[in-house]
Amino acid sequence: MDRWTANAWDTGAWTPAKTLDDFAVLCCQEPHLELLSDPSSFSLTQRAVRMGPLTLCEFVASSDVLMDSGEHCSGYRINVVQSGHLESTHKGSSLRAGPGAVAVYQPEGHAAAHWAAGSRMLAVKIDRYAVDDALSDALRRQVTSQPDFTPAMPIDAAPTRSWVNMLMLFKEQLFRRDNLLNHPMVGMPFVDSLVRGFLVAAEHPHREALAEGKQVIMPRAIRAAVEIIEEEAHLPLTLSSIANRSYLSVRALQLGFQRHLGTSPMAYLRDVRLRRAHQALLESDPASVTVASVAYRWGFTNLGRFAAVHAARYREPPGKTLRRSA
Repeated sequence: MDRWTANAWDTGAWTPAKTLDDFAVLCCQEPHLELLSDPSSFSLTQRAVRMGPLTLCEFVASSDVLMDSGEHCSGYRINVVQSGHLESTHKGSSLRAGPGAVAVYQPEGHAAAHWAAGSRMLAVKIDRYAVDDALSDALRRQVTSQPDFTPAMPIDAAPTRSWVNMLMLFKEQLFRRDNLLNHPMVGMPFVDSLVRGFLVAAEHPHREALAEGKQVIMPRAIRAAVEIIEEEAHLPLTLSSIANRSYLSVRALQLGFQRHLGTSPMAYLRDVRLRRAHQALLESDPASVTVASVAYRWGFTNLGRFAAVHAARYREPPGKTLRRSA
């Protein structure tokens, strides 16, 4: 699926899915779903569309469906139960839910689900990089580990209701003919709002910091090193220069990053540079900017390696990302 659908009305028609593969392709390019119920009885009707990092699928299960989602997925999955019944397990937590419930599945951690026949659901998948980048931007530091999301969003909470209302409006507009969401100037900002709204509404360790504008508590020297990297990622920073300017030894700097951020200073720097390079590709004019110039500006001297790490994180080569801005 491309980042932009030519027209969501055309690609979002209701279609029958007679096999799990017909449904699974809407979730991930990497196969990770296993059907545990009778394959011969599998049947559901679905409509789906992808816009940017978000895939939206609405489906009605015509039969009981029991599936194992495995340990890994390339994104965060959110299921909104519109009618019927959902039972699921994720990372050891169980959920039994009816209409109005919102289940959350992280990219990592074993998951399984049972949909009762006749259930209607709205399934949303947000690519992991989009959630990580939005959270990093909001916290003003690179997120280096997967946040631990609560498996269900509280139904009675105002932020949950508001986010679900945004999602329903997005769905209703997206599947209408000649809607404005098919215009990049309108659609992508709405997608960004849905991603950021998910971070505000869902339960996770950073939620309070997002709501109150707080920053993570770290020793002053480590916080100084993070600020140096965030503000000067385009410059030729070295481990020793960051340590000297933070008034730490190289060893103390490495231990501090590992303890408080779960990564090394140079790995943190590479992640920041990759995120900034990706954003630059999205915002640049391919008629006057090249992938090489963006890569070199952000400290990637090996173009092959840059292309590989970009494709691994953003699921497309940097040249394709740059051409989208046209």
